[in-house]
Amino acid sequence: MKLSLRHLERLLPVCVGLASLCLTGWLWLHERQGLDANLRTQFDFNVRQTTSRIEQRLAACEQMLRGARGLFDASSHVSATDFQRYVSVLTDGADFAGLQIMAYTPWPKGHADNAPTPITYVAPDTPANRAAIGRDMYADPLRRAAMQQARDAGTAAMTRKITLLVHDVPQQSGFAMYQALYAKAQPIDTPEARREALRGWVHVAFRLEALMASLYGEGIPGLALRIYDGSNANPEDLIFDSHPGADAEEQAAPRFATLQYIGFPQHNWTLAIRSTPEFEQQRGLGSTRVIAVAGTGLSLLLALLTWQLVTGRSRAFAHAQAMTRELRESEERMRHMAQHDPLTRLPNRALFADRLQSALARARREHTQAGLMFVDLDRFKPVNDAHGHAIGDKLLIAAAARMRECLREADTLARMGGDEFVVLLPHIDAPVDAQRVAERILSALSHPFEVDGLALQISASIGIGLFPEHGEDDVSLMKSADNAMYRAKDVGRACLVFAA
Repeated sequence: MKLSLRHLERLLPVCVGLASLCLTGWLWLHERQGLDANLRTQFDFNVRQTTSRIEQRLAACEQMLRGARGLFDASSHVSATDFQRYVSVLTDGADFAGLQIMAYTPWPKGHADNAPTPITYVAPDTPANRAAIGRDMYADPLRRAAMQQARDAGTAAMTRKITLLVHDVPQQSGFAMYQALYAKAQPIDTPEARREALRGWVHVAFRLEALMASLYGEGIPGLALRIYDGSNANPEDLIFDSHPGADAEEQAAPRFATLQYIGFPQHNWTLAIRSTPEFEQQRGLGSTRVIAVAGTGLSLLLALLTWQLVTGRSRAFAHAQAMTRELRESEERMRHMAQHDPLTRLPNRALFADRLQSALARARREHTQAGLMFVDLDRFKPVNDAHGHAIGDKLLIAAAARMRECLREADTLARMGGDEFVVLLPHIDAPVDAQRVAERILSALSHPFEVDGLALQISASIGIGLFPEHGEDDVSLMKSADNAMYRAKDVGRACLVFAA
């Protein structure tokens, strides 16, 4: 009998420890698989967001040209002052970083195809841009091809990769976009008619490095981007590289990589996008380390506790209860850490993705509507820069609290990162329900915040997407709401915009 008890005292703690380690391994594997899925989802979302922002900026360039065409269509004579005033008003308050020049090149009726075609008007009126007046853009084969394409098609046309020749930034790679102008009261329904009615061109030229910097600042979070001029990722067609000094081994085997395409008439851009080594480190892999370290430590403690239990009886039993309680609390804390934002205590991106998928599945099953809002705080960055991150963090916490008071118990408010939040309305009867919630949020954030004796003023731009009208799955619905939020910022901030 003594031998059996001795064996029990030796084997039971070992068995309990091994069982606890197996449980820890299972929890670690489950968390790792969940993080891998979230990383893939986040990578795919960042890729779509990157492509969408570039497409939106290029669409804004095309819109500038259409507006200039309207200026010339509305007047029989447009002077250089009229042209410069138009460009000044157009770009006032808008972010067109990277814009080098907007220019007008006339084409007199009966002009020979090989005759010089000099630039006449330029804007903005800077010394570098004034030097472009009189230059014959038609003599450049790449520019001439785009000008002819714009003339014959009646739509904006973009050049292939060109070198922008300006005095202040020499040898800058970029691109130009042309829009043909036609004489009024003449038919332009065929290419031949458009050639006969040609009046001239307006075009914009952009420095690609500055254009991308205006979209992403110092870099795209978690991504490395290369842009090639063409349908293939040929090294000689490279026109932008966000990580030009990256290590060759890092580029050879990224965790995630994809190719995206942006189409223009007659040619494409190829976007080669890959994840960076910092991608995992910035997105929650710390939780797996917490589980591994804490689980191993708790397994050892549980084995010790079992040894005390079989040797100390009542004392060990009391310790076992305490350690079991601590184990449960630790697991709850780890689960909470993995699913919530550490600053605002709101659900993070991973937990929000689970709730969004569940809400859409229920709405699809019950044939009801759901709403999704992207909320971006306006004027937060100046406050953060002027008063420091400590004040900025307190302002984020206060803003999150006000927004949460505007929601129902079943609704979810989550922080996506920085000053960007999302709101899930799992059940609404009509679009006006989502509009009322958004208006309550706008009203709540419009009142000044008092933080450490400072009166701080911010607002919000809100984009609203509805299920199933604006997206039948979580990815498309999030993209629709995100795009609507950026349109709200373009409209003038402190407003709400429904997805198109």
